[in-house]
Amino acid sequence: MSEKLPGMTYHIISCIKDGKGSKETYDEVVDLFGYSNTLKAFRKTYSRLKRQDDFENFFSEMCGPKAFEKSRAEKDKKDKAECFCESLEDCECFSSVGEEIDRGSEFIKIMKKRKIVSGEELCKTLGCTPKEVYELANEFRIRGYEIYCDDKNVILSTDVAVQVDPLKKPLEDREIVFGVMSDLHFGSKSCQITAMNEFAEICRKKGIRDIFVPGDIFAGYGVFPGQQFEVYALSADEQEQSAIVNLPQGFQYYGLGGNHDYSFIKRGGGHNPLVALAAKRPDFHYLGFDEVDVPILPGVSAKLWHPDGGLPYSLSYKLQKAAEQISYNELQIISRSVQQKPTTRFLFAGHLHVQVQALIGPMLCMQCGCFEGQSGYLKKKMLLPTVGGYIVKADLRKKDGLILNFESKFYVFPDDVENDWKNYKHTTEEAKKVSPVFQW
Repeated sequence: MSEKLPGMTYHIISCIKDGKGSKETYDEVVDLFGYSNTLKAFRKTYSRLKRQDDFENFFSEMCGPKAFEKSRAEKDKKDKAECFCESLEDCECFSSVGEEIDRGSEFIKIMKKRKIVSGEELCKTLGCTPKEVYELANEFRIRGYEIYCDDKNVILSTDVAVQVDPLKKPLEDREIVFGVMSDLHFGSKSCQITAMNEFAEICRKKGIRDIFVPGDIFAGYGVFPGQQFEVYALSADEQEQSAIVNLPQGFQYYGLGGNHDYSFIKRGGGHNPLVALAAKRPDFHYLGFDEVDVPILPGVSAKLWHPDGGLPYSLSYKLQKAAEQISYNELQIISRSVQQKPTTRFLFAGHLHVQVQALIGPMLCMQCGCFEGQSGYLKKKMLLPTVGGYIVKADLRKKDGLILNFESKFYVFPDDVENDWKNYKHTTEEAKKVSPVFQW
């Protein structure tokens, strides 16, 4: 078209950017360029150019890891079958419900195969608008896929978890009190759900409302040889369902991903179970992987950390080295005038399944135990986990956030309940069932 009528394509795009409709643009093209085709034929060209022009603008504004924080409720209010045609008579963009389902299946099939696809290509392949591509990406992200968008591409990550926005609002504005539960391992046959519930009841009586979880909410898949024989839930969906039903309610959880959670991203086609859990449990706040700083008072933060490697000879070694590195990093940041003073006052570490605590310099550092009993894997290594959780109460000096006093109590649950998972329901359907009042 541009060869026959030079400048017309550019003029149509200019009209689109100016917000002019297809009819108004058609009239201008007829007058200026002598365009002789029908309005219906022109609308197809207009729609195609609008999609192409919209893509970069739309994705630069709407896409990226931050965009997925928008509420699903807002998305549901909008028509999924949006098109650029001005009348339904001429509209060829409308999709039926069945076509929407097929489109979703085709979208994730393409993403699993190619991992990185340009948004413009997805629009052409699926026959949809940039907004619909964004909604498809958002829908599958809610389901747990590590899908995100940059300015031009849609990306499925099977190697790393997408960084999430850090918390900005402090959790507390007074003397602080909170709980810590680490390494829950939902899906493991050694998962101690009874101990979780007992600890949660203690937290309720103590007035706890916030609980930090420094990693390994799920047992994962293929983390060590023979793990498939040590889990009651093998797939990500089954482990997610178990956590949705059995994670004690009545608290705000701030959860970090660990190596077991990461196994589903690496071996499960880019599936992030923590995103799926956060979508179904509004009281669970997904914070990312490996380590994160959580603001708990203005100018004071707690670092959640899920280290790697095995249990060192000295149980406090990893904490000591981490405290040293944190202090060094904060000194560098201060020297660059990024911040005026150190902010990290707490370090909560998971992964090792042991309990250790020490006040190292200005930081209260803790290895936070676990809620998984002695699995077959640990028996082979002659390791005995410490099942339990912390309740921490601390008073901090307002001018610099230094800890003035603290009360840190670790509640131990020494008696493993063998096959404790059998005492609980693990799907939402099972949880809704009501047992008969009387039994035969």
